[in-house]
Amino acid sequence: MPVAYLRGRPRPARIEWRRDAPQPQLRALPRRRPTGRPLPPGARPEAERAVSAVRLAIVGAGKMGGAVLLGALRANVLAAEEIGIYHPDPERLASLSERYGVAGLDDDALHHAERVLLSVKPQSFDSVAPLVAQRNASFISLMAGVTARTIARRVGSQRVIRAMPNLGASIGVSATALAALPEATPEDVTMARTLFRAVGRVYEVREALFDAFTGLAGSGPAFVAVVAEALADGGVRSGLDRATSQDLARQVLLAASQLLEAKSPAELKDEVASAGGTAIAGVRTLERHRLRFALIDAVEQAAERAAELSREDA
Repeated sequence: MPVAYLRGRPRPARIEWRRDAPQPQLRALPRRRPTGRPLPPGARPEAERAVSAVRLAIVGAGKMGGAVLLGALRANVLAAEEIGIYHPDPERLASLSERYGVAGLDDDALHHAERVLLSVKPQSFDSVAPLVAQRNASFISLMAGVTARTIARRVGSQRVIRAMPNLGASIGVSATALAALPEATPEDVTMARTLFRAVGRVYEVREALFDAFTGLAGSGPAFVAVVAEALADGGVRSGLDRATSQDLARQVLLAASQLLEAKSPAELKDEVASAGGTAIAGVRTLERHRLRFALIDAVEQAAERAAELSREDA
């Protein structure tokens, strides 16, 4: 018997034409999940996902993508049924879907998503781009070193926004840089801002400054971790046990970060370093060993390396 397909949204439906009836009769067939498989008997309705309901498809969902996803859910930026995850490996897809409590998407569902968050390694983008390419979606990229124009050229859409969060996104205190191509709509930019404000602060900077942002905000946590480790080693050398020294180093950095919300670094240093005291003696030693220059150079070298990676990908 002939079978006709209705192509309209929100989802495709299949109908059968009954030749023994005076009028065409419609018989509803099982709704399908984004994976393209019929729902199993007794499946919960909330496990279904209409293609048109996926407002954000996350491709990869690594550590950073997962942090953004969880932040969006906790801040009620999007509901779980509005988010889907795409991964070409079925086993990995099933694992990510179960971990984050959102649906796994197949190719068709991915290509109906309103927006796509690219959370893949830059070196994987060449193989991922053909799978995600579509003209009608907005793309938000977390990839370091891959320019917005390069992304636009490979995915077929000019509505591209680059985002550069740092590790703080995992605990809601990220510093995220945003830069959008002119073709991105105001709604695209607003959604990106809202997503990343759910995991910290957002800084809208020119894409030309992304390498500098990476050198400071992206690499900075590693530099601060070295400082924390060195402070703890100093405590051990002065007679404190290791556990106490590490705890004190953490507490010092926590207190300093909160004090810096209201004071400049110079003001905080001057407040602690009283005349003829212990802190100014230590500051003198830091200056003698050129700690200030070492940190400046570390940021500069990290920024230069980010620029090298961008050139390699171009």
